[in-house]
Amino acid sequence: MAAVPTTALGNSSVATAGVEVMELTAASRRGREEHEEALLDMEARNRAFSVDVPTLPQDVRTSLRAMGLPVRLFGENPANVRDRLRMAMARELVRGERGASEGAPGGREGARGATKGESAEPEEAITKYSRASQGLVKARERFSAFSLDRARDRLDQERTYRAQWQRKRARLVHGSDPCAGESDHAESGDPCDGDQGATEIETDCLSLYRSVRKMGAEGSQYGDPRPLSCIASVFAGTGGNPNPLVATGSWSGTIKLWDASLHQAAERTLAHEDRIMGIATKPQRAGGPLVLATSSIDRTAKLWTVRPNDGADGSSETEQNGGNEPSYLIEEAAHLRGHANRLCKVAFHPMGDHLVTTSFDHTWRMWDAATGTELLLQDGHAREVYGVGFHPDGSLCSTTDYGGVVQLWDLRTGRSVHHFLGHARRVFCAEFAPNGFQLATAGDDGTLKIWDLRRRRLSSSVPAHSGLVTQLLFQDREQGGVGGGEFLVSASFDGTARVWSARDWKILATLRGHEGKVTGAGILGDGRQGLVTCGFDKTLKLWR
Repeated sequence: MAAVPTTALGNSSVATAGVEVMELTAASRRGREEHEEALLDMEARNRAFSVDVPTLPQDVRTSLRAMGLPVRLFGENPANVRDRLRMAMARELVRGERGASEGAPGGREGARGATKGESAEPEEAITKYSRASQGLVKARERFSAFSLDRARDRLDQERTYRAQWQRKRARLVHGSDPCAGESDHAESGDPCDGDQGATEIETDCLSLYRSVRKMGAEGSQYGDPRPLSCIASVFAGTGGNPNPLVATGSWSGTIKLWDASLHQAAERTLAHEDRIMGIATKPQRAGGPLVLATSSIDRTAKLWTVRPNDGADGSSETEQNGGNEPSYLIEEAAHLRGHANRLCKVAFHPMGDHLVTTSFDHTWRMWDAATGTELLLQDGHAREVYGVGFHPDGSLCSTTDYGGVVQLWDLRTGRSVHHFLGHARRVFCAEFAPNGFQLATAGDDGTLKIWDLRRRRLSSSVPAHSGLVTQLLFQDREQGGVGGGEFLVSASFDGTARVWSARDWKILATLRGHEGKVTGAGILGDGRQGLVTCGFDKTLKLWR
């Protein structure tokens, strides 16, 4: 058989066993490289969320230098830098996996065949988790048991309420109208007017809305030489006190307690070395002491025990109060250290034994309220973490950041189960509705957004304020189930606080009276006892 002649085409051909093989042109090679890069980018994007990326800015810079990449490109913010590092680490991870598979016997096909065979070696796990401490494991077990009981009671109450309402509705539709001839309901303008056969909850809601619409400024009290930054209401019957109390924190690092008439009941000066940014009250059990938690710019949080002043050791407090004997004493119970940057908000878990703090170090931490020890250090936010809120069942926690992201965490497993995107700017507050089905968030864009937790999507967006919103608060937020959460209070830098109906998110009242920015709001009792607000004008105001 005659040999096939080889035709030389410069350096672009190679003769192998009588077969002429043409080399790729420069354009073809460039197209193949672009195709490989596109595949690499696609795989890297799919794997990016499983890559463990440093959180602190100095760690991000160190990692970029180690990879030979620029620390900052023109126009980048810290979140963009961290995203660029995430993609670079994901690309390196994919390249390493490709090299390992191609270096195996038989190349990629051989690797697939080895996977199917009996001699296949198990692949190394990519996603790595840190081992939980024994204290965190026990806390999660308690969260699970607590949330199951609360969810069962809440859902039973919801089913009972819905069944009652359906029976009353059928009676109104198919029977005679019991409200014929009534004029007082028609003048009120309420959406559920005239339902004399409605449940007791509906009647109570009507009465509550009427009282809220009539609210006006009843009192104003000078609170501190510096602006008041946060406020928290203490429900009646806690700490041995039959009347509701109000706790405030200020830029001077001072904590004060006020009664329902805005008379000072206790004071603790120099509670922190810098401004107090958050204050929260522990959900109380019958006969339990009153416990406060504060967070500050000095990178620490503190727990405080409030007890009635029996006069035995109140000399120092008397001197701080200008010679007037305080009704209560505020004593430090624990000092929580660990955050690498300033703290923002603090909140107690509904069970009352744990609390969460948020910080500018891009993390949030969970603490044991009894011992003051840190149980969990959780990252996952690319920007500064600010707001925090707990589901009434105690199963979920929501945190917000300066990047406009709202994260939803399952406290029973420690995983991020969902995130909401919709705010144009920073998000400062998150509050769960007592019915357990909705999450309210607000922030720098002045918009109130309601998220449906069952459908995992936005259900309502309300242009609430012309300035940033500093706090959201539902009625009876400590109590889940039916009968609470009929209205929502929002405080804003536009100088107002507003009350919203939790049924249709229509405004019920606008509280104007502060001469500057409003930084917080509190509810006395179930709301009929009044509302309190504080602000940059250094005053505390009572609305009834």
